[in-house]
Amino acid sequence: MKKNIYILLFVLLVSCSKETDKTLIQTGKNLTVGTFNLEWLGDGARDRNQRTEPDYKNMADIIRKINADVLAVQEVENAGALMKLIHYLPEYSFYVGKGGGQQNVGVIFKKYMKVDYLGEYFPLAVESHKTRPGLILSCKKNNFDFYLMVVHLKSSSHWDNTEEKQENSKEIRLKQAQILSEWLDSITNSGKEKDIIIAGDFNDTPTRKKDNTLIPLINDRNLTILTGAMKSCRYKSAYGIDQIVASVAAAKRFIKNSERTYDFRSSIPDAQASKISDHCPVLLEFEVVSPDND
Repeated sequence: MKKNIYILLFVLLVSCSKETDKTLIQTGKNLTVGTFNLEWLGDGARDRNQRTEPDYKNMADIIRKINADVLAVQEVENAGALMKLIHYLPEYSFYVGKGGGQQNVGVIFKKYMKVDYLGEYFPLAVESHKTRPGLILSCKKNNFDFYLMVVHLKSSSHWDNTEEKQENSKEIRLKQAQILSEWLDSITNSGKEKDIIIAGDFNDTPTRKKDNTLIPLINDRNLTILTGAMKSCRYKSAYGIDQIVASVAAAKRFIKNSERTYDFRSSIPDAQASKISDHCPVLLEFEVVSPDND
């Protein structure tokens, strides 16, 4: 009897070990990149969107569930705001910009990732107090190293209450898209790095047929918009405005059909969801096993 028990325990241990190895191998094969607008994430002092500690924890729970290796974030007041969130995510670290006023962009990443802060990209802030600089980082997981630019382009909001203001916002966003296109082209043409990802809130969709402000990106042969066909989680009939863009080289690592939206709104009460965000996380995956190409 004892011999049979020992054999059974041995089989169970080997089985568990193999399952663990399988999980680790799967984790090592892919890189999950996401973007998530956190809707006025504040530091707890005079915040525009008042949140309680349970609200921050609920946000953290969403981020833990999506399990991104690298998550571009937008509408972050300051480092203190992200600290309140990261308090519930000890497996993550972060960087956040300072040049966007009360709405900065940042990045949250797993601590096993190699991520270096390269600085804010101020050419993207084409109008003072109205637009935000990008945030540039150098990232690496396994054999995949790449530049990441986190962005939040000019919105068309309820403040655009005249036709002139609406046109101005579109012109600004069009100019920002052109700047992003030129930035990516300059990096790829310089030979410094072939793999580039741009992620964030673009406030437009490449599927728009009239007055599309992302035309410079759509027409750029050096890149592809990987999330262009994604639908909004809030407005089911509309296309999403949170986008992930990749250079041609980086797009070769893209795992087809891995793009997805995590619709947390469908599974929690509206009151709770409203304190998380008016956006949903958008995610996709790249393989990281192939040899580095640069």
